[in-house]
Amino acid sequence: MDLIRRYLVPTIVLGLFGTPASAEDPPRPGTPEAFIQPIPLVRPPYDPSLVSKAVAFWEKRARDDPKGSIDLRELAGAYLARQRETGEIADAVLAEKAARRSLELLPRGNAAAMIRLARSLLSQHRFPEAKEVADRAASLDPQAHRLQADIALELGDYDEADRALAAIPEQADDLNLKALAARIFEINGKPDRSLALMREAARQADGLYDMPAESAAWYHTMIGHSLIDSGKLDDGERACREALAIFPGDYRAMTGMAEAATWRGDHQGAIDWGRKAIRLAPQNPEALRLIGDAQAAMGQTREADEQYRLLEVLAHSFPRIYDRHWVLFCADTGRDLDGALALARKDLELRHDIHAYDTLAWACFKKGLLPEADRMMEKALARGTQEAPLFHHAGTIAGAVGDRSRADSFLARARALNPYLMKAADGPSNAADLK
Repeated sequence: MDLIRRYLVPTIVLGLFGTPASAEDPPRPGTPEAFIQPIPLVRPPYDPSLVSKAVAFWEKRARDDPKGSIDLRELAGAYLARQRETGEIADAVLAEKAARRSLELLPRGNAAAMIRLARSLLSQHRFPEAKEVADRAASLDPQAHRLQADIALELGDYDEADRALAAIPEQADDLNLKALAARIFEINGKPDRSLALMREAARQADGLYDMPAESAAWYHTMIGHSLIDSGKLDDGERACREALAIFPGDYRAMTGMAEAATWRGDHQGAIDWGRKAIRLAPQNPEALRLIGDAQAAMGQTREADEQYRLLEVLAHSFPRIYDRHWVLFCADTGRDLDGALALARKDLELRHDIHAYDTLAWACFKKGLLPEADRMMEKALARGTQEAPLFHHAGTIAGAVGDRSRADSFLARARALNPYLMKAADGPSNAADLK
């Protein structure tokens, strides 16, 4: 699944009335609230024009008062909200511009603009710049510690992420903190704890009637992707459909459905769901590849090549952002291996997370650089992360260097984590017979 967008934790914005009380947390006896009959809250139907209206509103305010720092700060937030819905990188660039202008007009104490500037840079994969801004924001607003943790995780600085999270006071209803902690559990090889925490966050999000639909759906989508990645297709699809019931335009959930269809051997289903995702979010390398691979499996060579061409155009149009997708595609298909290896090395210069090591290891393997591939794969597995693609790569590389025992162990682990992936890797037949 998408290794980048998956973990951009949504900024949660509540309405004027704050966070509603949870049904699992009744009022204490003797308090005034105990004598008040609660009014059931229902999430209003999703309004697809809401974010566009917000952007138009704040754009007008910014035009009417070009020196209004608050209007520009809110405009940056509106652009980021639209970027989360569509994956459109241009909106992150617009958010950066608006936030920088807000900070020019109000350079002191403008932590909210700093946070939005850092988020816009993070979305563009300008990680060092994002970190510098987030560090400044954290000196003014403790909320920025969440952003520091997010950036540290992207850079692979896991100890720094732990420190940033430790600086945040624990609150039972802090959904952003739960999502970040879940990610750390997953990286550290504790997927069950990660999934349990995300399910808890999703239940809480469902009770926040004024949370934006995209943010509430995000938790269900991440649960869906985690389950699909581990071969639990029915449960994963159910979670993605729950996300779509909240936010019908959730292209991430649609991409998850396309991935599940791929593992089932339902190539037409993968194409249909992938196309739905692409219509809403054209800058979606995962969906482009899923469509292309499904078409190739159906013998539609020309159509598949067109999807792969679109993937190449996208990857080269946004340097840094989609490099890993392109490197893995090239390595998997044997295309431009020299270019893929160079990109993987460049990526590792900037980021030292487990997937940077895995990507470089796989590119090295395909180029025949087996000792380096083995070393890089060892670093990719160092945290104990339980992901089937990591163990598949590790097993294949170990076999190539002649360590049959280690290869068998890694491949068995990959098969246990996701038998569909290994069925696809083992031969040309599809995964339909696993149902």
